[in-house]
Amino acid sequence: MSHKDYYKVLGVEKSASQADIKTAFKKLARQYHPDVNPDKPEAEAKFKEVSEAYEVLGDEKKRKQYDRVGSFNFGSHGPQDPFSQQYWQSANINDIDLEDIFGDIFGFGGPKRGRRSGYTTNFDFGSRATRSRDGSNIYWALDIDFLDAVNGSSKQILLTDGSKIKVKIPSGVDNGSKIRIAGKGNPGVAGGRHGDLIIEIKVKPHAYFVRKGDDIHVDVDISLYEAMNGAKISVPTISGKVQVTVPKGTQSGQKLRLKGKGVKKLSSTVHGDHYIHLFVNYPKDLSAKDKEALLQILEKYKKIERVW
Repeated sequence: MSHKDYYKVLGVEKSASQADIKTAFKKLARQYHPDVNPDKPEAEAKFKEVSEAYEVLGDEKKRKQYDRVGSFNFGSHGPQDPFSQQYWQSANINDIDLEDIFGDIFGFGGPKRGRRSGYTTNFDFGSRATRSRDGSNIYWALDIDFLDAVNGSSKQILLTDGSKIKVKIPSGVDNGSKIRIAGKGNPGVAGGRHGDLIIEIKVKPHAYFVRKGDDIHVDVDISLYEAMNGAKISVPTISGKVQVTVPKGTQSGQKLRLKGKGVKKLSSTVHGDHYIHLFVNYPKDLSAKDKEALLQILEKYKKIERVW
């Protein structure tokens, strides 16, 4: 799953030192600050992006966590909003000389101290800080077993902040299916709603079941005797074993259909079908006497009609 590369955002290598990361952030923060670029939403977006990147990479503990899990599911609270007052009061940002970065912008000193700015020196960011914004979503990949996907299940997942959440897996989910859990994403700003937790399902392959849409396919070996004489055999389905009848004279590759024994369609009560592909298993370890006797019998049936 793709996610933001914070190193790329700041223009540094993954091996960069903390000092290099700080220097890169200072340069980009001055370049893209909204007061330097009034009425340029693209600059504001870039400023937020580099601030978000530094909020993570500028802190050694958060940087190590990011290197392990990536930004798309970085913690249950996600990166803070770079326009909030709390963000600039964090320990990570306070280790920077703010006058060095924003002296020209905010008027911390020098000849431009009297310059009016959309931001004040006590970091009361006005409308930007109080404007309500909803939190962003958190994306999570969840690996589940084949039978848990087709029959439904309940899973408990551990988020990166250590909290646990119980997830109900509906029957019929498949690779790429998404489950949305409202309000479990990153927090909003100034009363904005929490984002959502969006879980993408990754289904592990099964040892012998193959899913095609909502149908299930399985290969079953039968003996030559069962194929010629017919038989009742036990076969597996996604809901357990069932008895089926092998017709007399069954040919290798012939299939049987169990209607409604497949996967339940999502948001429906309709099920797909279950297909049994029969393959004749010819005896291999015949004694010389049995082989001769069998060949004598089959001698009369050795000719078949071919279509070409």
